[in-house]
Amino acid sequence: MERRSAAVWIFVLGARLALASEAFPQPPRLIGCVFIMRRNVTCCWEPGDTSVITNYTLQVQRNTNSLKTFTCTTSSSRCTANLDGSSVRFEFCVTIVAHYENGDVRSKSRCQSGRKEVILPPVILSSVKQVHGAPKCLNIHWNRDLSSFPVSDREIEAGNLNSQIEITTREQVDVQIMNVTVTGYSLMVCFFRPDTSYVIRLRNRYQGPESPWSSWSNALQGRTAEDAPSAAPILWRKVENTNRNGSRLISLLWKPLPQFLANGKIVCYNVTCRTKDAQVISDHGSCTDLQNADAFCSLSLPAGCYSCSLTASTSAGESPEARIWIPDSSKTVLPPPSHVTATPLSESSLEVHWTAPCNRSVSGFVVEWFSVREKNSSILYWEKVNTSSTKLLITGVKPMEQYAVSVKALYENEEAGENRTLRVYTREGPPSAGPHVKVQNINGFSVELSWTPPPVEFLHGFISNYTLFYSSRHHPAKSVVVPGHVCRHTLKNMSPGIYDIFMKASTVAGTSPAGNLANVLIGSEEMSIVTYVLVPIVLMATVLMLVACLAQTQMVKQKLSLGIPDPSNSTLSHWNPDTSLDTKRLVVVQAKPEDDYSDIILLDKLQDLDKNRSCLLLSRPHSYFPLLSSSPPLKTSDQLFTRNRTEEEGISSSNFSMNIYSNISDCQPPQTTLLPLYKHQFFGSPTTIYSNDIKFPANEARVSNRECEGPQICPQRCVEDRGSSKPKRSRSCPGAQGPQGDCNQKSPSPL
Repeated sequence: MERRSAAVWIFVLGARLALASEAFPQPPRLIGCVFIMRRNVTCCWEPGDTSVITNYTLQVQRNTNSLKTFTCTTSSSRCTANLDGSSVRFEFCVTIVAHYENGDVRSKSRCQSGRKEVILPPVILSSVKQVHGAPKCLNIHWNRDLSSFPVSDREIEAGNLNSQIEITTREQVDVQIMNVTVTGYSLMVCFFRPDTSYVIRLRNRYQGPESPWSSWSNALQGRTAEDAPSAAPILWRKVENTNRNGSRLISLLWKPLPQFLANGKIVCYNVTCRTKDAQVISDHGSCTDLQNADAFCSLSLPAGCYSCSLTASTSAGESPEARIWIPDSSKTVLPPPSHVTATPLSESSLEVHWTAPCNRSVSGFVVEWFSVREKNSSILYWEKVNTSSTKLLITGVKPMEQYAVSVKALYENEEAGENRTLRVYTREGPPSAGPHVKVQNINGFSVELSWTPPPVEFLHGFISNYTLFYSSRHHPAKSVVVPGHVCRHTLKNMSPGIYDIFMKASTVAGTSPAGNLANVLIGSEEMSIVTYVLVPIVLMATVLMLVACLAQTQMVKQKLSLGIPDPSNSTLSHWNPDTSLDTKRLVVVQAKPEDDYSDIILLDKLQDLDKNRSCLLLSRPHSYFPLLSSSPPLKTSDQLFTRNRTEEEGISSSNFSMNIYSNISDCQPPQTTLLPLYKHQFFGSPTTIYSNDIKFPANEARVSNRECEGPQICPQRCVEDRGSSKPKRSRSCPGAQGPQGDCNQKSPSPL
């Protein structure tokens, strides 16, 4: 019985609960509200039993001396009630009333200050400034609108505000939000990087997480102060031009520090080189006064081991020191990496792989690359990697351009080993210029040729082969393919003719245009083009030499003939002596032993020489020729000639020289009486010839300056020294009526 009564009671209670749930639905539950100073309040809630509830009413009651309730009705779970300009500093009780068909159900009321859930208005940033001596800090100043900001200054100083700043930079895309503590209208934030520009915004909330965050303030930009660089530059060196005495030209290379490590603008670099004994080298070459834009310098180091250090400086200080060791040139070179390969990944990138040296401890690797050029210099690029890396991705390269890539291993004290170099193209193309061919030798019907490939700037790929073309007018064109590593070839068994020869270079991507054209002459026409060029040059040079010799000969003649007088300008050419025989003249003639004889002939005229045989003939100068005093005078038309014969020289009687001394008027043989000729030989004694009534006019007595070839005849008297077999170089003619002539000069034969 008891068990049955218990079951009945349970059933009755369940039925009652079911009837109660149908009569009173579940009330809504308040989640929270947001107050806006003097404007409104917005609350949200959980709806409760939505199957029977039709709408809701939000009731916000201000608990002051005069109670006032602010309401709003909605069918959703969110509603905003107008506060009609009321402050949020008061206590507010919030209730939600759910309406359904059989009645209303109310939520539990919540009463608290409106500022706990107030959303503060955004503040105004007035300035963002750097802090002197604190390169990682910025000083932020802000202010507020007193009428709309429900937090007093005392509450701000008490730390009742929670604040956040939003940070953005030009280098970073992501936005950073950091919590800050605000106890006044100025706050200093010190988690920035030196010498970096930031854009900053600020927001606040009241006391705790129940209060929502305000909107972000206006944005302002600020830059932190400079600091000393936080890291040393990456330093490398290149050894060039090692002399016999061990001195070397060293190029120091370094990479500019990135902005986040430089901590400011680099104003200068400082290089110091020391010996192994820490003595500073005085000659720093071009490694002095290095500016911000400099990234390399050169200096000469004598033989020995040296270390060079580099520091970078900003306006705030100097960076840590980067040091590199330069070993002695006589030291054994350490081994290079092995299995170096370069694989093109695209037209602008390639990947370099290598293997570390075996049984060696390395401290890193250096990869160098540069564009290979012949006409212009190129920039050396390099990169240091640590020991854990055995590959490097190179970007920024160009297609159809040759690059030299080398890898070096770094050992203790950054000492570099031998490099392993290879050349690579990311993409090959056909050459843009042809080879330059030259004719080295022509031997019979063979031609030896050599050529130089195009400059590397025009190759655009590795040459696989050359094609040699040659043709003539009477023979078909032929070609020969030569491997790419060969630069000399001989064409044999060529037929006679003039050949045009040119070449082309080929890569895997195509063939170049034709190079220069060379002309060759073979066989019967074996004279080459060079001969046609040289022969005119040689002939022209010969003609010029002959002209120069002739001009030189003419100059010599002019110089040697300066002392020889012109007979036409002598005084004898204007002398007309008086040929009258009014006076007697004594002529003394010095006989010459070497003279056999001389004839003195008195003629009528030159043209009557053969006709008038009866003219006065004076022969044998060694005999006496007395003339009768009664002989009539000769006319002025008669002429007197002297003919000298020399048997020793073999001169015939027909060869004679004639010198005119005077004019005789007429030769009259019938009227002239000749005395018998007395021939007496007086060798070496003077011979005297008496001539009666011969007169020489004083005004015409002029003797030309000529060299004496025989006895001298002067107008009155000529004395000759016969002491020697040859006439002396100086003789005088005293007593002459005309100008005295020099007996050294040539004069007519004596009368």
